[in-house]
Amino acid sequence: MASISEVPAVPAIPDSPADPLESFYRDLLYELGEFSRRPTATALGAAVVVKRVAKVYGIQAADRLPLPRLSRAEREDRQEQSWRGCE
Repeated sequence: MASISEVPAVPAIPDSPADPLESFYRDLLYELGEFSRRPTATALGAAVVVKRVAKVYGIQAADRLPLPRLSRAEREDRQEQSWRGCE
């Protein structure tokens, strides 16, 4: 077993507002937290929040890639299950 002095030090990660990835992550967590307080919040809705924040930060893939969504058959099946009270 290696002693503590033999373990390489982990470099410090800068936590400054100048770091765009840090700012993105901080803003994303804030927006997801606000969204999660809604009584109708869903995982698919959270994906919309992620895409919106990504667009604000200029992430080009957010403009190109579609959001995940259920197929029509999956939506109809869920609607039928909720109608029957099978949830």
